[in-house]
Amino acid sequence: MVVCLCFGCVCTPARAGAAENGDTVVLEAEAIRAMNALKMPDILNNVSGVQAGDSSVSIHGSYKVKVFVDGRPINDPTSSHGGVNWDMISPEDVAHIEVLKGRGGLTYGRDAGGGVILITTERDHRLSGYVKAYGGSHNTQDYSAALSTTSGRFSLGVSGGYETTGGYKTNNDKERYQTGLKLSYDLEEKKKITFSADYLEDKRGLSGLPDYPTPFSRKQTRNTAYSLTADFHPVNSRTYYNAGRRDNTDETRGVDNTLEVANFGEDIATTFHTTDRGDLSCGAALTWDKASGTAFEDQDEHAISLFASQSITFPDRHVTFTAGLRGNYHSAFANTVNPEIKLIYKKAAWQIAAAYSRTDNAPSFYQRYNETSSTRPNRDLVMETADNLSVEFSASPLEGFSFTISGFYNRLSDRITYVTGNEGIGRYQNFGEVLYQGGDLAFTWQMMEGLKLKTSYTYLEATDAETGLWLPCKARHTGRLTVYWKPLRALSVVFDGKSTSSVYRNKQNTKEIPGYSIADLRAEYAFSRFQLFGKIENMFDKTYYYADGLLAPPRTWVVGINWRI
Repeated sequence: MVVCLCFGCVCTPARAGAAENGDTVVLEAEAIRAMNALKMPDILNNVSGVQAGDSSVSIHGSYKVKVFVDGRPINDPTSSHGGVNWDMISPEDVAHIEVLKGRGGLTYGRDAGGGVILITTERDHRLSGYVKAYGGSHNTQDYSAALSTTSGRFSLGVSGGYETTGGYKTNNDKERYQTGLKLSYDLEEKKKITFSADYLEDKRGLSGLPDYPTPFSRKQTRNTAYSLTADFHPVNSRTYYNAGRRDNTDETRGVDNTLEVANFGEDIATTFHTTDRGDLSCGAALTWDKASGTAFEDQDEHAISLFASQSITFPDRHVTFTAGLRGNYHSAFANTVNPEIKLIYKKAAWQIAAAYSRTDNAPSFYQRYNETSSTRPNRDLVMETADNLSVEFSASPLEGFSFTISGFYNRLSDRITYVTGNEGIGRYQNFGEVLYQGGDLAFTWQMMEGLKLKTSYTYLEATDAETGLWLPCKARHTGRLTVYWKPLRALSVVFDGKSTSSVYRNKQNTKEIPGYSIADLRAEYAFSRFQLFGKIENMFDKTYYYADGLLAPPRTWVVGINWRI
Protein backbone atom coordinates (compact mmCIF):
# COMPACT_ATOMS: atom_id res chain seq x y z
CA MET A 1 0.00 0.00 0.00
CA VAL A 2 1.26 3.47 -0.83
CA VAL A 3 0.00 6.43 1.17
CA CYS A 4 1.16 9.98 0.54
CA LEU A 5 0.40 12.75 3.03
CA CYS A 6 2.85 15.37 1.92
CA PHE A 7 1.80 18.41 3.89
CA GLY A 8 3.18 17.33 7.23
CA CYS A 9 6.78 17.07 6.09
CA VAL A 10 9.57 19.16 7.57
CA CYS A 11 10.44 21.87 5.07
CA THR A 12 14.01 23.08 5.29
CA PRO A 13 14.81 26.50 3.88
CA ALA A 14 16.87 26.39 0.71
CA ARG A 15 20.57 26.64 1.32
CA ALA A 16 23.74 25.52 -0.33
CA GLY A 17 25.52 22.31 0.50
CA ALA A 18 24.34 19.50 2.73
CA ALA A 19 23.32 18.99 6.33
CA GLU A 20 23.32 15.65 8.15
CA ASN A 21 21.60 15.79 11.53
CA GLY A 22 21.15 12.19 12.63
CA ASP A 23 17.70 11.05 11.54
CA THR A 24 17.26 13.92 9.05
CA VAL A 25 19.62 14.56 6.14
CA VAL A 26 19.20 17.41 3.68
CA LEU A 27 21.04 17.63 0.35
CA GLU A 28 20.80 20.85 -1.64
CA ALA A 29 21.48 21.49 -5.32
CA GLU A 30 25.09 22.59 -4.84
CA ALA A 31 26.07 19.41 -2.96
CA ILE A 32 24.18 17.24 -5.45
CA ARG A 33 25.91 18.81 -8.46
CA ALA A 34 29.34 18.34 -6.83
CA MET A 35 28.84 14.55 -6.77
CA ASN A 36 28.93 14.24 -10.59
CA ALA A 37 26.26 11.55 -10.21
CA LEU A 38 24.85 9.69 -13.22
CA LYS A 39 22.08 7.94 -11.28
CA MET A 40 20.08 8.68 -8.14
CA PRO A 41 21.71 5.82 -6.15
CA ASP A 42 25.09 7.55 -6.65
CA ILE A 43 23.71 10.48 -4.63
CA LEU A 44 21.95 8.57 -1.86
CA ASN A 45 24.89 6.25 -1.18
CA ASN A 46 26.70 9.31 0.20
CA VAL A 47 24.27 9.41 3.13
CA SER A 48 25.33 7.42 6.21
CA GLY A 49 23.11 4.41 6.87
CA VAL A 50 21.62 4.45 3.35
CA GLN A 51 22.26 1.72 0.76
CA ALA A 52 20.82 2.36 -2.71
CA GLY A 53 20.93 0.02 -5.70
CA ASP A 54 19.72 -0.06 -9.28
CA SER A 55 16.08 -0.35 -8.18
CA SER A 56 16.24 -0.48 -4.38
CA VAL A 57 17.06 1.50 -1.25
CA SER A 58 17.45 0.63 2.43
CA ILE A 59 18.02 2.65 5.60
CA HIS A 60 19.74 0.95 8.54
CA GLY A 61 19.04 -2.44 6.98
CA SER A 62 15.32 -1.88 6.31
CA TYR A 63 14.08 -1.92 2.71
CA LYS A 64 10.70 -0.48 3.68
CA VAL A 65 11.51 3.04 2.52
CA LYS A 66 8.99 5.30 0.76
CA VAL A 67 10.27 7.63 -1.95
CA PHE A 68 8.44 10.68 -3.29
CA VAL A 69 9.27 13.05 -6.15
CA ASP A 70 7.42 16.36 -5.88
CA GLY A 71 4.87 14.58 -3.68
CA ARG A 72 4.19 11.58 -5.93
CA PRO A 73 5.35 8.06 -4.95
CA ILE A 74 7.85 6.30 -7.24
CA ASN A 75 8.02 2.95 -5.42
CA ASP A 76 7.38 0.00 -7.75
CA PRO A 77 4.01 -1.59 -6.79
CA THR A 78 5.09 -4.96 -8.26
CA SER A 79 8.41 -5.18 -6.40
CA SER A 80 9.26 -7.56 -3.59
CA HIS A 81 10.20 -5.06 -0.87
CA GLY A 82 9.33 -1.51 -1.87
CA GLY A 83 11.66 -1.30 -4.87
CA VAL A 84 12.09 2.14 -6.39
CA ASN A 85 11.78 3.30 -10.00
CA TRP A 86 14.90 5.48 -9.83
CA ASP A 87 14.88 5.91 -13.61
CA MET A 88 11.78 8.11 -13.30
CA ILE A 89 14.02 10.90 -11.99
CA SER A 90 17.39 12.21 -13.23
CA PRO A 91 20.01 13.85 -10.97
CA GLU A 92 20.00 16.72 -13.48
CA ASP A 93 16.50 17.69 -12.33
CA VAL A 94 16.97 17.48 -8.56
CA ALA A 95 17.06 20.63 -6.43
CA HIS A 96 16.55 19.21 -2.93
CA ILE A 97 16.60 15.82 -1.17
CA GLU A 98 15.47 15.14 2.37
CA VAL A 99 16.11 11.75 4.01
CA LEU A 100 14.10 10.88 7.13
CA LYS A 101 15.79 7.90 8.79
CA GLY A 102 13.52 5.54 10.70
CA ARG A 103 10.59 7.95 10.75
CA GLY A 104 7.97 9.59 8.56
CA GLY A 105 5.25 6.98 9.01
CA LEU A 106 3.06 9.46 10.90
CA THR A 107 2.78 11.71 7.87
CA TYR A 108 3.48 9.34 4.98
CA GLY A 109 1.73 6.21 6.17
CA ARG A 110 2.36 2.51 5.98
CA ASP A 111 5.57 0.92 4.62
CA ALA A 112 7.93 3.58 5.97
CA GLY A 113 9.64 1.45 8.63
CA GLY A 114 13.07 2.33 7.27
CA GLY A 115 12.18 5.94 6.60
CA VAL A 116 11.12 8.35 3.88
CA ILE A 117 13.03 10.07 1.05
CA LEU A 118 11.60 13.34 -0.32
CA ILE A 119 12.94 14.59 -3.66
CA THR A 120 12.11 18.02 -5.04
CA THR A 121 12.87 18.95 -8.64
CA GLU A 122 13.94 22.30 -9.99
CA ARG A 123 11.46 24.71 -11.50
CA ASP A 124 12.99 27.17 -13.96
CA HIS A 125 11.05 30.21 -15.13
CA ARG A 126 12.60 30.03 -18.59
CA LEU A 127 13.36 27.52 -21.30
CA SER A 128 15.76 24.94 -19.87
CA GLY A 129 16.73 21.32 -20.22
CA TYR A 130 19.51 18.97 -21.21
CA VAL A 131 20.54 16.28 -23.68
CA LYS A 132 22.84 13.58 -22.30
CA ALA A 133 24.50 10.56 -23.89
CA TYR A 134 27.11 8.12 -22.62
CA GLY A 135 28.48 4.67 -23.34
CA GLY A 136 31.01 2.24 -21.97
CA SER A 137 31.96 -1.31 -21.10
CA HIS A 138 29.66 -4.29 -21.70
CA ASN A 139 28.05 -2.45 -24.63
CA THR A 140 26.40 0.04 -22.30
CA GLN A 141 24.55 2.94 -23.93
CA ASP A 142 22.38 5.58 -22.28
CA TYR A 143 20.52 8.48 -23.90
CA SER A 144 18.28 10.94 -22.07
CA ALA A 145 16.79 14.39 -22.59
CA ALA A 146 14.48 16.80 -20.79
CA LEU A 147 12.93 20.15 -21.64
CA SER A 148 10.89 22.53 -19.50
CA THR A 149 9.44 25.97 -20.07
CA THR A 150 7.16 28.48 -18.37
CA SER A 151 4.73 30.85 -20.03
CA GLY A 152 2.75 33.08 -17.73
CA ARG A 153 1.07 30.84 -15.17
CA PHE A 154 1.61 27.63 -17.16
CA SER A 155 4.64 25.35 -16.87
CA LEU A 156 5.41 22.34 -19.05
CA GLY A 157 8.10 19.70 -18.72
CA VAL A 158 8.83 16.60 -20.79
CA SER A 159 11.55 13.95 -20.47
CA GLY A 160 12.62 10.71 -22.06
CA GLY A 161 15.38 8.15 -21.88
CA TYR A 162 16.72 4.90 -23.28
CA GLU A 163 19.33 2.57 -21.76
CA THR A 164 20.77 -0.75 -22.86
CA THR A 165 23.62 -2.97 -21.67
CA GLY A 166 24.85 -6.44 -22.50
CA GLY A 167 25.66 -7.14 -18.86
CA TYR A 168 28.81 -8.49 -17.24
CA LYS A 169 27.71 -12.13 -16.92
CA THR A 170 25.46 -14.64 -18.64
CA ASN A 171 21.82 -13.50 -18.90
CA ASN A 172 22.56 -10.11 -17.33
CA ASP A 173 21.45 -7.84 -20.19
CA LYS A 174 19.03 -4.94 -19.70
CA GLU A 175 16.96 -2.59 -21.85
CA ARG A 176 14.98 0.36 -20.48
CA TYR A 177 12.60 3.02 -21.85
CA GLN A 178 11.33 6.05 -19.91
CA THR A 179 9.04 8.99 -20.67
CA GLY A 180 7.62 11.71 -18.46
CA LEU A 181 5.26 14.69 -18.60
CA LYS A 182 4.58 17.45 -16.05
CA LEU A 183 2.03 20.28 -16.33
CA SER A 184 1.39 22.93 -13.71
CA TYR A 185 -0.77 26.03 -13.43
CA ASP A 186 -0.44 28.78 -10.83
CA LEU A 187 -3.90 30.11 -10.03
CA GLU A 188 -2.55 32.77 -7.67
CA GLU A 189 -0.04 33.10 -4.86
CA LYS A 190 0.24 29.81 -2.90
CA LYS A 191 -2.34 28.11 -5.12
CA LYS A 192 -1.14 25.67 -7.77
CA ILE A 193 -2.35 22.57 -9.63
CA THR A 194 0.15 20.06 -11.03
CA PHE A 195 -0.38 16.97 -13.18
CA SER A 196 2.38 14.39 -13.73
CA ALA A 197 2.56 11.25 -15.85
CA ASP A 198 5.46 8.79 -16.10
CA TYR A 199 6.01 5.53 -17.95
CA LEU A 200 8.90 3.11 -17.41
CA GLU A 201 9.54 -0.19 -19.17
CA ASP A 202 12.40 -2.50 -18.21
CA LYS A 203 13.46 -5.81 -19.78
CA ARG A 204 16.32 -7.81 -18.29
CA GLY A 205 17.80 -11.22 -17.67
CA LEU A 206 18.08 -12.71 -14.19
CA SER A 207 21.37 -14.59 -13.96
CA GLY A 208 20.73 -16.22 -10.57
CA LEU A 209 23.22 -17.16 -7.86
CA PRO A 210 26.69 -18.37 -8.97
CA ASP A 211 26.04 -21.87 -7.59
CA TYR A 212 22.51 -21.98 -9.03
CA PRO A 213 22.54 -20.05 -12.33
CA THR A 214 19.32 -19.28 -14.20
CA PRO A 215 20.52 -18.60 -17.77
CA PHE A 216 16.97 -18.54 -19.18
CA SER A 217 15.19 -16.52 -16.50
CA ARG A 218 13.73 -13.26 -17.86
CA LYS A 219 11.86 -10.36 -16.31
CA GLN A 220 9.88 -7.53 -17.88
CA THR A 221 8.29 -4.72 -15.88
CA ARG A 222 6.06 -1.89 -17.02
CA ASN A 223 5.12 0.92 -14.63
CA THR A 224 2.77 3.83 -15.24
CA ALA A 225 2.31 6.60 -12.68
CA TYR A 226 -0.18 9.49 -12.70
CA SER A 227 -0.59 12.15 -10.04
CA LEU A 228 -2.66 15.30 -9.57
CA THR A 229 -1.71 17.69 -6.80
CA ALA A 230 -3.63 20.75 -5.67
CA ASP A 231 -1.78 23.10 -3.34
CA PHE A 232 -4.31 25.59 -1.97
CA HIS A 233 -2.51 26.94 1.08
CA PRO A 234 -3.13 25.87 3.81
CA VAL A 235 -4.86 22.79 2.32
CA ASN A 236 -3.03 20.32 0.09
CA SER A 237 -4.55 17.45 -1.89
CA ARG A 238 -2.76 14.55 -3.60
CA THR A 239 -4.38 12.06 -5.96
CA TYR A 240 -2.33 9.32 -7.61
CA TYR A 241 -2.70 6.15 -9.62
CA ASN A 242 0.21 3.73 -10.07
CA ALA A 243 -0.08 0.61 -12.21
CA GLY A 244 2.62 -2.01 -12.67
CA ARG A 245 2.97 -5.28 -14.53
CA ARG A 246 5.75 -7.83 -14.01
CA ASP A 247 6.30 -10.87 -16.26
CA ASN A 248 8.68 -13.63 -15.16
CA THR A 249 9.56 -16.48 -17.51
CA ASP A 250 12.00 -19.40 -17.52
CA GLU A 251 11.35 -22.01 -20.17
CA THR A 252 13.66 -24.56 -18.52
CA ARG A 253 11.79 -24.45 -15.20
CA GLY A 254 8.26 -24.05 -16.49
CA VAL A 255 7.89 -20.52 -15.13
CA ASP A 256 5.56 -18.15 -17.01
CA ASN A 257 3.92 -15.86 -14.46
CA THR A 258 2.40 -12.40 -14.57
CA LEU A 259 1.77 -10.05 -11.66
CA GLU A 260 -0.27 -6.87 -12.09
CA VAL A 261 -0.74 -4.37 -9.27
CA ALA A 262 -2.67 -1.09 -9.25
CA ASN A 263 -2.61 1.52 -6.46
CA PHE A 264 -5.06 4.40 -6.23
CA GLY A 265 -4.79 6.97 -3.47
CA GLU A 266 -6.37 10.22 -2.36
CA ASP A 267 -5.16 12.23 0.59
CA ILE A 268 -5.75 15.68 1.96
CA ALA A 269 -3.89 17.54 4.68
CA THR A 270 -3.72 20.94 6.28
CA THR A 271 -1.85 22.85 8.94
CA PHE A 272 -2.59 25.93 11.00
CA HIS A 273 -1.07 27.89 13.86
CA THR A 274 -2.53 26.96 17.24
CA THR A 275 -0.31 29.44 19.11
CA ASP A 276 2.46 31.82 18.15
CA ARG A 277 4.90 28.97 18.86
CA GLY A 278 3.06 25.92 17.58
CA ASP A 279 1.49 24.31 14.52
CA LEU A 280 -1.17 21.62 14.24
CA SER A 281 -1.08 19.37 11.16
CA CYS A 282 -3.80 16.87 10.33
CA GLY A 283 -4.98 14.86 7.37
CA ALA A 284 -6.76 11.82 5.98
CA ALA A 285 -6.01 9.26 3.27
CA LEU A 286 -7.87 6.61 1.31
CA THR A 287 -6.09 3.93 -0.73
CA TRP A 288 -7.27 1.09 -2.91
CA ASP A 289 -4.95 -1.69 -4.08
CA LYS A 290 -5.72 -4.41 -6.60
CA ALA A 291 -3.57 -7.31 -7.75
CA SER A 292 -4.01 -10.08 -10.31
CA GLY A 293 -1.77 -12.79 -11.69
CA THR A 294 -1.53 -16.12 -13.42
CA ALA A 295 -0.84 -18.03 -10.18
CA PHE A 296 -3.57 -16.63 -7.88
CA GLU A 297 -7.07 -15.21 -7.74
CA ASP A 298 -7.63 -11.45 -7.96
CA GLN A 299 -6.94 -9.58 -4.72
CA ASP A 300 -8.67 -6.36 -3.68
CA GLU A 301 -7.61 -4.38 -0.59
CA HIS A 302 -8.33 -0.90 0.75
CA ALA A 303 -7.27 1.27 3.66
CA ILE A 304 -8.29 4.47 5.45
CA SER A 305 -5.91 6.57 7.54
CA LEU A 306 -6.19 9.64 9.78
CA PHE A 307 -3.34 11.55 11.38
CA ALA A 308 -2.68 14.62 13.51
CA SER A 309 0.49 16.11 14.99
CA GLN A 310 1.26 19.12 17.15
CA SER A 311 4.59 20.94 17.28
CA ILE A 312 5.57 23.41 19.98
CA THR A 313 8.61 25.68 20.16
CA PHE A 314 9.30 26.80 23.71
CA PRO A 315 9.86 30.47 24.62
CA ASP A 316 13.67 30.30 24.58
CA ARG A 317 13.44 29.05 20.96
CA HIS A 318 16.02 26.35 21.70
CA VAL A 319 13.57 23.48 22.33
CA THR A 320 11.04 22.09 19.87
CA PHE A 321 8.68 19.23 20.71
CA THR A 322 6.51 17.38 18.19
CA ALA A 323 4.03 14.59 18.89
CA GLY A 324 1.33 12.92 16.85
CA LEU A 325 -0.79 9.85 16.17
CA ARG A 326 -1.83 8.04 13.01
CA GLY A 327 -4.72 5.58 12.86
CA ASN A 328 -4.88 2.98 10.08
CA TYR A 329 -7.72 0.73 8.97
CA HIS A 330 -6.75 -1.98 6.47
CA SER A 331 -9.13 -4.52 4.98
CA ALA A 332 -6.48 -7.27 4.79
CA PHE A 333 -4.51 -6.69 8.00
CA ALA A 334 -4.99 -5.62 11.60
CA ASN A 335 -6.01 -2.05 12.43
CA THR A 336 -3.29 0.02 14.11
CA VAL A 337 -2.62 3.30 15.92
CA ASN A 338 0.95 4.56 15.60
CA PRO A 339 2.64 7.40 17.52
CA GLU A 340 5.59 9.59 16.57
CA ILE A 341 7.47 11.86 18.99
CA LYS A 342 10.53 14.06 18.54
CA LEU A 343 12.38 16.44 20.87
CA ILE A 344 15.08 18.83 19.62
CA TYR A 345 17.40 21.10 21.58
CA LYS A 346 19.28 23.44 19.26
CA LYS A 347 22.04 25.97 19.82
CA ALA A 348 23.97 28.03 17.30
CA ALA A 349 26.76 25.50 16.68
CA TRP A 350 25.24 22.22 17.83
CA GLN A 351 22.01 20.25 18.18
CA ILE A 352 20.80 17.22 20.09
CA ALA A 353 17.60 15.32 19.27
CA ALA A 354 15.70 12.20 20.27
CA ALA A 355 12.82 10.56 18.42
CA TYR A 356 10.46 7.59 18.66
CA SER A 357 8.05 6.28 16.03
CA ARG A 358 6.00 3.20 15.21
CA THR A 359 5.29 2.14 11.63
CA ASP A 360 3.46 -0.74 9.94
CA ASN A 361 5.00 -2.53 6.96
CA ALA A 362 2.62 -4.64 4.89
CA PRO A 363 3.89 -7.64 2.89
CA SER A 364 3.80 -6.82 -0.79
CA PHE A 365 1.69 -8.66 -3.34
CA TYR A 366 4.96 -9.89 -4.87
CA GLN A 367 6.10 -11.44 -1.59
CA ARG A 368 2.75 -13.15 -1.06
CA TYR A 369 1.79 -14.30 -4.56
CA ASN A 370 4.53 -14.04 -7.20
CA GLU A 371 6.71 -16.97 -8.33
CA THR A 372 10.02 -16.87 -10.22
CA SER A 373 12.89 -19.27 -10.98
CA SER A 374 14.42 -18.56 -7.56
CA THR A 375 11.48 -17.42 -5.41
CA ARG A 376 8.37 -19.18 -4.16
CA PRO A 377 5.27 -17.30 -2.86
CA ASN A 378 4.19 -17.21 0.78
CA ARG A 379 0.50 -16.33 1.22
CA ASP A 380 0.72 -16.65 5.01
CA LEU A 381 2.85 -13.53 5.50
CA VAL A 382 1.54 -11.04 8.06
CA MET A 383 2.25 -7.36 8.54
CA GLU A 384 5.43 -6.37 10.39
CA THR A 385 5.58 -3.58 12.97
CA ALA A 386 8.62 -1.35 13.46
CA ASP A 387 9.34 0.51 16.71
CA ASN A 388 12.13 3.01 16.00
CA LEU A 389 14.11 4.91 18.62
CA SER A 390 16.97 7.27 17.78
CA VAL A 391 19.18 9.86 19.44
CA GLU A 392 21.68 12.11 17.70
CA PHE A 393 24.18 14.88 18.29
CA SER A 394 25.43 17.13 15.51
CA ALA A 395 27.80 20.07 15.62
CA SER A 396 29.84 22.50 13.55
CA PRO A 397 32.68 23.40 15.95
CA LEU A 398 34.88 24.93 13.25
CA GLU A 399 34.29 26.72 10.01
CA GLY A 400 34.24 24.12 7.24
CA PHE A 401 34.00 21.17 9.64
CA SER A 402 30.84 19.43 10.87
CA PHE A 403 30.03 16.02 12.31
CA THR A 404 27.11 13.89 13.46
CA ILE A 405 26.98 10.99 15.93
CA SER A 406 23.73 9.05 16.20
CA GLY A 407 22.42 5.86 17.69
CA PHE A 408 19.36 3.85 16.73
CA TYR A 409 17.34 0.97 18.14
CA ASN A 410 14.71 -0.59 15.88
CA ARG A 411 12.55 -3.50 17.01
CA LEU A 412 10.59 -5.26 14.28
CA SER A 413 7.84 -7.72 15.10
CA ASP A 414 7.12 -10.35 12.43
CA ARG A 415 10.05 -9.07 10.34
CA ILE A 416 9.74 -10.07 6.66
CA THR A 417 13.02 -11.44 5.28
CA TYR A 418 14.00 -13.39 2.16
CA VAL A 419 15.59 -16.71 3.09
CA THR A 420 17.44 -18.87 0.56
CA GLY A 421 16.63 -22.58 0.77
CA ASN A 422 17.77 -25.68 -1.06
CA GLU A 423 19.08 -25.41 -4.63
CA GLY A 424 19.14 -21.61 -4.42
CA ILE A 425 15.34 -21.30 -4.16
CA GLY A 426 13.90 -19.22 -1.32
CA ARG A 427 10.85 -17.31 -0.15
CA TYR A 428 9.92 -14.45 2.17
CA GLN A 429 9.25 -15.38 5.79
CA ASN A 430 8.15 -13.70 9.03
CA PHE A 431 10.96 -13.95 11.59
CA GLY A 432 9.07 -13.26 14.81
CA GLU A 433 10.95 -10.40 16.49
CA VAL A 434 14.23 -8.98 15.23
CA LEU A 435 16.42 -6.13 16.45
CA TYR A 436 18.34 -3.53 14.47
CA GLN A 437 20.63 -1.51 16.71
CA GLY A 438 23.77 0.48 16.14
CA GLY A 439 25.02 3.91 15.24
CA ASP A 440 26.20 6.28 12.54
CA LEU A 441 29.22 8.55 12.49
CA ALA A 442 29.61 11.11 9.71
CA PHE A 443 31.76 14.17 9.22
CA THR A 444 32.49 16.67 6.48
CA TRP A 445 35.71 18.69 6.28
CA GLN A 446 36.37 21.47 3.79
CA MET A 447 40.16 21.10 3.93
CA MET A 448 40.87 24.01 1.58
CA GLU A 449 39.28 25.71 -1.37
CA GLY A 450 38.57 23.05 -3.98
CA LEU A 451 39.19 20.07 -1.66
CA LYS A 452 36.53 18.50 0.58
CA LEU A 453 36.53 15.25 2.52
CA LYS A 454 33.39 13.41 3.61
CA THR A 455 33.30 10.12 5.47
CA SER A 456 30.66 7.99 7.17
CA TYR A 457 30.56 4.78 9.17
CA THR A 458 27.59 2.64 10.22
CA TYR A 459 27.67 -0.07 12.85
CA LEU A 460 24.66 -2.39 12.69
CA GLU A 461 23.65 -5.35 14.83
CA ALA A 462 20.80 -7.20 13.12
CA THR A 463 19.70 -10.21 15.16
CA ASP A 464 16.79 -12.56 15.69
CA ALA A 465 15.58 -11.77 19.21
CA GLU A 466 14.51 -15.38 19.84
CA THR A 467 17.64 -17.23 18.67
CA GLY A 468 20.30 -14.53 18.90
CA LEU A 469 21.43 -15.42 15.38
CA TRP A 470 22.38 -12.79 12.83
CA LEU A 471 19.91 -11.83 10.10
CA PRO A 472 20.85 -12.77 6.52
CA CYS A 473 22.29 -10.09 4.21
CA LYS A 474 23.04 -7.56 7.00
CA ALA A 475 26.62 -6.27 7.37
CA ARG A 476 27.96 -5.32 10.81
CA HIS A 477 30.34 -2.64 9.48
CA THR A 478 29.89 -0.29 6.52
CA GLY A 479 32.18 2.64 5.80
CA ARG A 480 32.48 5.18 3.01
CA LEU A 481 35.09 7.81 2.16
CA THR A 482 34.45 10.47 -0.50
CA VAL A 483 36.95 13.08 -1.66
CA TYR A 484 35.79 16.03 -3.77
CA TRP A 485 38.61 17.74 -5.67
CA LYS A 486 38.23 20.76 -7.94
CA PRO A 487 41.73 21.59 -9.23
CA LEU A 488 40.36 23.90 -11.93
CA ARG A 489 37.20 25.94 -12.23
CA ALA A 490 36.02 23.71 -15.08
CA LEU A 491 37.29 20.36 -13.74
CA SER A 492 35.90 18.35 -10.82
CA VAL A 493 36.96 14.90 -9.62
CA VAL A 494 35.22 12.66 -7.08
CA PHE A 495 36.90 9.64 -5.45
CA ASP A 496 34.50 7.31 -3.67
CA GLY A 497 35.64 4.37 -1.54
CA LYS A 498 33.40 1.85 0.22
CA SER A 499 34.08 -1.01 2.60
CA THR A 500 31.64 -3.52 4.08
CA SER A 501 32.06 -6.53 6.34
CA SER A 502 30.91 -10.08 5.69
CA VAL A 503 27.24 -11.14 5.83
CA TYR A 504 25.38 -14.41 6.33
CA ARG A 505 23.34 -15.91 3.50
CA ASN A 506 20.98 -18.02 5.58
CA LYS A 507 19.18 -17.73 8.91
CA GLN A 508 21.21 -20.61 10.41
CA ASN A 509 24.38 -18.48 9.95
CA THR A 510 26.19 -21.39 8.28
CA LYS A 511 26.82 -19.73 4.89
CA GLU A 512 28.82 -16.53 4.68
CA ILE A 513 29.58 -13.95 1.99
CA PRO A 514 32.98 -12.24 2.42
CA GLY A 515 33.30 -8.52 2.98
CA TYR A 516 34.88 -6.25 0.40
CA SER A 517 36.43 -2.85 -0.26
CA ILE A 518 36.04 -1.09 -3.60
CA ALA A 519 36.74 2.34 -5.09
CA ASP A 520 35.05 4.42 -7.80
CA LEU A 521 36.23 7.51 -9.66
CA ARG A 522 34.10 10.18 -11.38
CA ALA A 523 35.27 13.25 -13.28
CA GLU A 524 33.63 16.11 -15.17
CA TYR A 525 35.00 18.90 -17.36
CA ALA A 526 32.62 21.76 -18.13
CA PHE A 527 32.89 24.36 -20.87
CA SER A 528 30.18 26.70 -22.10
CA ARG A 529 26.94 24.66 -21.90
CA PHE A 530 28.69 21.31 -22.28
CA GLN A 531 30.04 18.82 -19.76
CA LEU A 532 32.33 15.93 -20.63
CA PHE A 533 32.21 13.24 -17.96
CA GLY A 534 33.49 9.79 -17.14
CA LYS A 535 33.12 7.20 -14.42
CA ILE A 536 35.08 4.11 -13.38
CA GLU A 537 33.45 1.69 -10.94
CA ASN A 538 35.43 -0.94 -9.04
CA MET A 539 38.70 0.70 -10.12
CA PHE A 540 40.94 -2.11 -8.90
CA ASP A 541 38.77 -4.85 -10.45
CA LYS A 542 37.97 -6.63 -7.19
CA THR A 543 35.87 -9.80 -7.29
CA TYR A 544 33.08 -9.51 -4.72
CA TYR A 545 29.46 -10.46 -4.10
CA TYR A 546 26.36 -8.54 -3.10
CA ALA A 547 24.70 -9.35 0.22
CA ASP A 548 22.16 -11.62 -1.51
CA GLY A 549 24.97 -13.73 -3.00
CA LEU A 550 24.86 -12.37 -6.56
CA LEU A 551 28.17 -11.70 -8.29
CA ALA A 552 28.89 -7.95 -8.41
CA PRO A 553 30.31 -6.20 -11.51
CA PRO A 554 34.02 -6.18 -12.33
CA ARG A 555 35.73 -2.93 -13.30
CA THR A 556 33.38 -0.95 -15.57
CA TRP A 557 33.61 2.46 -17.20
CA VAL A 558 31.48 4.97 -19.07
CA VAL A 559 32.22 8.28 -20.83
CA GLY A 560 29.72 10.78 -22.14
CA ILE A 561 28.64 14.33 -22.87
CA ASN A 562 25.86 16.51 -21.52
CA TRP A 563 24.48 19.64 -23.17
CA ARG A 564 22.48 21.97 -20.95
CA ILE A 565 19.93 24.04 -22.84
